[in-house]
Amino acid sequence: MAKAVLAGMLVLGLAACTGGAARNGAPPEQLLAGGTRVSATIQDSLSSRTNKTGDTLHAIVSGDVKGPHGGVVIPAGSSARLTIALLEPGNDQRSPEGRLSLVVSSVTVNGEQYPVSADLDPVPHHLQVRTASTDQDPGGRSASRDVVVSAGTPIVFALTNSLKVSAR
Repeated sequence: MAKAVLAGMLVLGLAACTGGAARNGAPPEQLLAGGTRVSATIQDSLSSRTNKTGDTLHAIVSGDVKGPHGGVVIPAGSSARLTIALLEPGNDQRSPEGRLSLVVSSVTVNGEQYPVSADLDPVPHHLQVRTASTDQDPGGRSASRDVVVSAGTPIVFALTNSLKVSAR
């Protein structure tokens, strides 16, 4: 009789540990809270000379992102997709440093893409000055400062909403 009680308790304990996944066959979900910070590295270079608003870039997550219970929710090596929201070269009149705004639109974990909403820390970039003749003054030169982000640039973003990821 004691063995039957012990076996029953073991089955109930295992069912409780799986979070119900064994009952309905669905994989358990892992949750990251809003405010969770993710470090990544941009894989594509961009320039205000060659890129435009709406272009996409890819980044690779630099380190494991762990949930509140210590389990890895987003493993290092997962990919993040960025979209260029604003990209303008610098000029002397309006914005000498140029303007750049990127949006994190999704992360891919274990082959499954998840849409995200995130605040991206300022992205390190540099200016590349190029000169050209103007139509009004063919002998004169005008300078443009292209905004450039190099491949390999580190970025950090914070989730603004929670993110549920299927465990595999």
